[in-house]
Amino acid sequence: MDHLIELHEFFFEPACEIDLHSGLWGDFNFSLDGLLQLQIEDQIFITPLNYGLWIPPQVAHCCLQIDRKISHFICIKIHPSLSEQIATTPKTLVTQPFFHLLVKEALKQKEICLTSYRHLLQVIFDQLKNAESYDQYLPKSNHPVLSEILKEIGHTKRFNEATAKILQEFKLSERHIFRLCLQELEISLTEWRNRAKLLFAIAELQNKKSIKEVSYELGYQHSSSFIEFFKRYTGKTPSQI
Repeated sequence: MDHLIELHEFFFEPACEIDLHSGLWGDFNFSLDGLLQLQIEDQIFITPLNYGLWIPPQVAHCCLQIDRKISHFICIKIHPSLSEQIATTPKTLVTQPFFHLLVKEALKQKEICLTSYRHLLQVIFDQLKNAESYDQYLPKSNHPVLSEILKEIGHTKRFNEATAKILQEFKLSERHIFRLCLQELEISLTEWRNRAKLLFAIAELQNKKSIKEVSYELGYQHSSSFIEFFKRYTGKTPSQI
């Protein structure tokens, strides 16, 4: 198994960029500490805490470190003969805390005990195969009604409005909308909006907006509530981005 899976770690400086590239092997990319932005064609993917991006073989992509501090970045390379067992298209995979501990232990064993390292690679691969996955961190819908709802609740000018208030503009009941969201996107409407807010917040902070300004734009009365929200999703405070 060890010749079909490779585990690599990198430490990226702030604003470090990796030019467009592709490989013969599949890549699973995630950060143990920090935020990374990856781009595939015209799609932007963010990998905050507990999420990573699976990139199948020969899919061109580029990377940008968007943290203010050095990021500890992990790339797990999967041989083409095994890649299809994970996915044939790019996917956002959920990584549980156990997975992070597993990878850290594998990195240690890589230097001291190859037998243990090889066993851990098998467990890592099994975890990736069974991980919860999404087409994107912020999934989209082609449903005629739901797509309009997402457009409204995800509009940056409406982030300071309550979700329930926006949903009143649509003829469907709130319960129906929430059920439709779970069916179409496989995440709740609340989770979808939180992710939309997070991506917006990251972009605004990168544009040198203050924490107070971003808090206000997202509808938080107190910056502390925004900081708590941000840290819950990224493992960092806004000032560390």
